[in-house]
Amino acid sequence: MYGDEERNRKMEKGEHLKRQNRPTMLQLQYLQGLSKVEKKRGAQGSIAEYYGVNRSTVNRYFKNCIERGILTESLEFTPVGEEWLERYTKLYENLEKYLEEIGAKPEEIEESLDVMVENIDIHMLELMINAYTEKKSVYKKKENELDQEIQHNLQKCERHPVVFRLYRMNKKQGQGRDSMAMRGFEEIAEIVQENGESYLELKLKEMAAHSRVSGEMMAGKLKTLKYEHNEVLEEARIENNIVKIPMEACRIHRWTGIGTMGIVPVTVTCSVGPMHMPESTALLYFWV
Repeated sequence: MYGDEERNRKMEKGEHLKRQNRPTMLQLQYLQGLSKVEKKRGAQGSIAEYYGVNRSTVNRYFKNCIERGILTESLEFTPVGEEWLERYTKLYENLEKYLEEIGAKPEEIEESLDVMVENIDIHMLELMINAYTEKKSVYKKKENELDQEIQHNLQKCERHPVVFRLYRMNKKQGQGRDSMAMRGFEEIAEIVQENGESYLELKLKEMAAHSRVSGEMMAGKLKTLKYEHNEVLEEARIENNIVKIPMEACRIHRWTGIGTMGIVPVTVTCSVGPMHMPESTALLYFWV
């Protein structure tokens, strides 16, 4: 029984030492700061000031790194230290990206990173990141193949009618789901092949609205439509009351039980009577 207790104490001590040897994000930043200065001696003060900590805190951590063979007595990185720093820097970058992509809140990320690195072996974290990256790559490849398949099928006919909706991006309580911009379009859109290019065509119609000032009914039409493509807003062509959005700007998804659906974020402006309405952002969904 005594032997079991002794073994448990040693295991706990070993785990504690392992956790001590894993850097927090802030400690890693001390070392990154040190790697960028030419004169290592005396750098502790400027690093401590930059990160808003006591010089003694940085001194203690650098002393610990010297004892572990990461730094020399003159605060130069050893070959092992350089490899260690590069590995943990890459790990933190990849973990931060991973947490952002799965929807972690910005204010929670730094604390989550420290907890993960402190409590999980670096090899396991790297395996997790690699598996996630590989899965994402496979999903992206399948998505691209699906896009090509859908585009190929659509190209077999010059015009393909589709049902679409414009949904509010920032829906407030009590508001309907549809954007008011829906009033400015005919109900059916078309995917059109034209000179080797594919477009989603929306037909404009006159829209009416009551004036908040006079209460009179005023008529007008959509004035501009911008669509998001590669995170940049581009203005759509409007010719003969038809808006053309390039299909390459639309994200295509195939959902079980729903079918194939396209999505593109848009921003529209309308003119009603003598008034110009403010910009309205919406998500344009269409079903193929």
